[in-house]
Amino acid sequence: MKKFLLLLTIIIVITSISLFLNDNKKTVTDDTLATYRNSTLGISFKYPKILTASATDGTITLFHDIPFENTGECDMTGEDTIYPRLTDFRVTMKKMNKGLVDTMKTVSPYIPQENFINNQVIESSGFIDKFSIGTLNGYAIYEGAEGCGQTTYYFPVKDDQTLIVGKASIQILSGIFSGNREQEVLAVPGAISREQSQQIFLSILQTLSI
Repeated sequence: MKKFLLLLTIIIVITSISLFLNDNKKTVTDDTLATYRNSTLGISFKYPKILTASATDGTITLFHDIPFENTGECDMTGEDTIYPRLTDFRVTMKKMNKGLVDTMKTVSPYIPQENFINNQVIESSGFIDKFSIGTLNGYAIYEGAEGCGQTTYYFPVKDDQTLIVGKASIQILSGIFSGNREQEVLAVPGAISREQSQQIFLSILQTLSI
């Protein structure tokens, strides 16, 4: 009987510790996240509080920037204008009241007709790739060169509505060019690396509800 009571006591203690740790972990996580809801667009998601979220003309924008002199998103183009802050994370979301194929033709008109057959998207590895995460199932297209541009994601919401998500590629953080510029950026407190950027992006999509 004593052994049984001792075992029961140990189980209760271990369970209590486990619950405490889980609750504490959840609290820490929740403290770093915010919830964004847009009733007009019917979109909600969680995102790190280090980002800024806003909506203008039906487009939701999430971004983060740091103090770092640069010449714009394509920092290696040699433009004359110097900007005092560098955007190291930028994502946009919007809905289009068209089906998947018509939306892709409208937003990315350069896509060859051969990638659309019988109103279906024909996958092309490295160009139009299937992409699924959480409850989202669609396609991803990289639109740019040399680390400059964006990846556009198309997710059908219903037959006559498509969610379009754009994730900007930050050229200076792309790893495409040699030199110390990327390390100079990452040395700035709070800078988001491309690996962290992708992790943040995927975590947002995981919680996205439409």
